Amino acid sequence: MHHLTKTTKSILKKITIAIGFCLIIGIVYFYFDNSLNLDDNLVQPETTIMDYTIYPSTIPENELLRIDEAKKLYRYAFDDQVFYGVVDPDSLVKFIKHAWQWDKNAMPYYYDLLHWKDLYDGGGKEDGIMMSFDEFMRKYRDQLVDNAGNRLVEPKVFRSIKMRGYLWNKFADLKYPYFAYRKSGHYAPCGFDEKGIARLCKDEQLEKSIEYLNYAIEGGYHCYEGLIARMLFQQGRHYKNQQYKQLNKLTEYRKTLKSEDLKLSIDYAQLMAEHSSIIGILRVTEAYLYGLGREHDIVKAYAWSLLSDYAKQKIEEQGNNLAWHAYQLPPVWEYNKQIQTRLEKVLNSAQQQAALNYLTELKTKIVSWNYNRWRDQIDDFHPKP
Repeated sequence: MHHLTKTTKSILKKITIAIGFCLIIGIVYFYFDNSLNLDDNLVQPETTIMDYTIYPSTIPENELLRIDEAKKLYRYAFDDQVFYGVVDPDSLVKFIKHAWQWDKNAMPYYYDLLHWKDLYDGGGKEDGIMMSFDEFMRKYRDQLVDNAGNRLVEPKVFRSIKMRGYLWNKFADLKYPYFAYRKSGHYAPCGFDEKGIARLCKDEQLEKSIEYLNYAIEGGYHCYEGLIARMLFQQGRHYKNQQYKQLNKLTEYRKTLKSEDLKLSIDYAQLMAEHSSIIGILRVTEAYLYGLGREHDIVKAYAWSLLSDYAKQKIEEQGNNLAWHAYQLPPVWEYNKQIQTRLEKVLNSAQQQAALNYLTELKTKIVSWNYNRWRDQIDDFHPKP
């Protein structure tokens, strides 16, 4: 009897072990199977069949956001610098309505929001961060409707980061200025070598960059500084090196540059000069000095070089912060002084007086002494749907 009891206990023990082993296998299999399903869900957005159609915005054209308006609205609605949370829910509702209805100027910032939202830091509530983006969507999802009250749906293009590059290229080719401006940099300038010397670009690269910068200018950008650098110099830059120590001179212009394009580049330089651009003033000075893009006129060249001195005085009065970048200025001052010294040796007193008279006239043509502000300004225009 005792032997049977012992045998029975042994059998029960083995059965218990077997059942436990089966349970462990079942749990492992269940976990593994669910892990696979979870992975499938994670990659699903990238495997979703994408619609590559570029849709016009359904928002009335007069209500579309301008480039600076979209940026300001996004910055006001969402913090993507420190706490990555919602600052103003009402502004974010308005912003998302535009992005989800294919307002092209809002769409890039919505991609930024999706990129940063998962870094939300709840500690920001003391600094005005009201909630995470996920909490915002739970509370305000029903407000995301169009003007007729129809529920909006997030376009599928936002579900794949791969679509962003495709859209950016297409929008640039369709001449949306924000995207054209960004795409111009894909072609030129062409970087620096290991010694910090600017690499030479191919003419094809420069021409593509020029094409997109012109699209941006048509849409209100003031990116003439970059444009004339691409037009004039093989490096696509005003400087030959990364440290801004060696300046490209106008006499080193691209040999494939057509005479009408040379003149046009100086026209743009003069427009910049009228908004107190130091490099713009220098290029016009060179143009008259060498007869490149302007008639050869040493009196006017001298007057423009004196305008550069006057601009330098203005910059120093304003703390070097309103006209170009201070660290880029020394080579310009040095080159301008060389030009002046050269001209003063050949100009007679009557010619120098004529230059001073012309300088007085030039001063009256300066529209603004804050070049940086004008350069960064985007003219008012009606965005395309």
